[in-house]
Amino acid sequence: MTDTIDEIACLFRQFGDNTYGEACTQISHAVSSAWHAQQHQAAPDMVCAAFLHDIGHFIADKAQLDGLDQWGHSEHADIASHWLAQRGFPASVYLPIRYHVQAKRYAANIAGTRCLSDASWQTLQQQGGAMTDSEARAFEALGCFAQAMELRRYDDSGKPSHIIDTDIAPWLALTTQVLTGQ
Repeated sequence: MTDTIDEIACLFRQFGDNTYGEACTQISHAVSSAWHAQQHQAAPDMVCAAFLHDIGHFIADKAQLDGLDQWGHSEHADIASHWLAQRGFPASVYLPIRYHVQAKRYAANIAGTRCLSDASWQTLQQQGGAMTDSEARAFEALGCFAQAMELRRYDDSGKPSHIIDTDIAPWLALTTQVLTGQ
């Protein structure tokens, strides 16, 4: 368990200053997303998911996986979900992460793309674009649909245009609690 938390901390130290095309760093995005989840009184597992939802970009960057570009990795959600599941995180953390990109595609089907940042619009194109109506109905039927949409809201809210406190220690502490079931 300590190894996993140390590995997460190392990934943030190594890749947290990357922007992947956004106007903020990945570390500020992770902290801000988690903060928004906490402010909305989300469950600890959801706050942890908000903190870790883009860690797949870091994993892909570290491994120099094919498909990595200036926007990160288009399959970062699957990469993160698999990695977190292997390390013993509960499904309530890794499933919303797995589907947060699909939630963006769903939201683009329902509301359009007018609220997306340039980077989110670019990656949406790489990720299949807005869902079709039939894809949206299938997504709505998933057991974790509501959690994926909740995480998407925190993801979209977590793109600060100003400098924020990027101390990850409290978020790592929460991640430890979630991982150990405390």
